[in-house]
Amino acid sequence: MERVIAQLQQENERLAQLAQRDWLTHLYNRMATQEKVDEAIAQRQTGLLLVIDVDQFKQINDRFGHIAGDQVLQQIAQVLRYLAFKSDIVGRVGGDEFVLYMPLEQDERFVRERARQIKARLREIPVGGASFPLTASVGSSLYQPGDDYQSLFDRADQHLLEEKRRRRGRAAKPARGGRDGIATDMQLIREELSEQQPAPGAYCQDYETFQRIYRFVERRLQRVAGSVYIILITLTDGRGDYPARADRGAQMDTLKEVILHSLRMGDVFTQYSSCQFLIMASDLEARDIDVITGRICDHFYRAVGGQDLLLHHCYPLQPAQKQAREG
Repeated sequence: MERVIAQLQQENERLAQLAQRDWLTHLYNRMATQEKVDEAIAQRQTGLLLVIDVDQFKQINDRFGHIAGDQVLQQIAQVLRYLAFKSDIVGRVGGDEFVLYMPLEQDERFVRERARQIKARLREIPVGGASFPLTASVGSSLYQPGDDYQSLFDRADQHLLEEKRRRRGRAAKPARGGRDGIATDMQLIREELSEQQPAPGAYCQDYETFQRIYRFVERRLQRVAGSVYIILITLTDGRGDYPARADRGAQMDTLKEVILHSLRMGDVFTQYSSCQFLIMASDLEARDIDVITGRICDHFYRAVGGQDLLLHHCYPLQPAQKQAREG
């Protein structure tokens, strides 16, 4: 009985640890980071908080895919763990935002040197075969009497935004806001959201993002006239069955490249299953579907040296409200 109780306690401790960790990087998650930093502040009444934000991280996902983006985040976590001391707290508090808390009294000179080290080490992370320079902005905040995690984070986050503005050659936002500060924010938002270096070809996204785009387009069709078609491309063995696993991976990689370069920049596609891709093509007519699928098939068959391996089905996307009425 004692052995069973001990095993249950160990399992509960393990689950408690998992609940505190970010699933991808295994750093502390946002809630655990706040709790740990607040505990350290209460005990020591000192410390330094650094907020690290990857510049243009969206471009990594857009150009190289979300798997590559996840790998970059994991490597960033490894760098921060390496640079952290034993008593430091390292967490991932947002998609591409990290926190490093050092529970020791420091000065501004140390802060600048630590920020420089972090940026230098992150630049060494290869992205897309080292074709994409990885840069980061670092905001800092030294403990002041009465601080907790949130106040430290807010000051560090403001310093981080000021650094981004300085690097873009703009004046820092006025302390109390105002029209000039709002105009600067709007320009910063525009640059952060926009795809700075659009890659040629269609817009490849993970399935969840594709689903969000799909639902947005459904809503948009309620008030804007237009045509959008959903095309399902299925890879087969030529006899109607899925190809053997040994052949599937290479053929799907080839098919992805063919779809990417056979569609327009405004089209979106995603991998739906191990042998299928979904395409969202807009501003075309039903007869254009045969042109698109024919082009994909021709390029794919030339690449793999086969025939009759692809099946395609399609349907026109309807406004969300119309679908609800028809249902």
